Amino acid sequence: MSTFTENNTGTSSGTSFWKIVAIVIAILVVVSLIGPIVKAVFWIGLFALAVVGAYSIFKAKS
Repeated sequence: MSTFTENNTGTSSGTSFWKIVAIVIAILVVVSLIGPIVKAVFWIGLFALAVVGAYSIFKAKS
């Protein structure tokens, strides 16, 4: 005697449930990565701006 009952309609809704969970997890991972990437790009841009500014000042004096 088995207590497991198979429901054909349950598998399709179960699959869509796991697809929704996977999409939510993917969105959370992307959102959690955006912050550090934006911070890194900001500091790289600031450093590049300082280098260009120093180069411009150096060229203007010589």
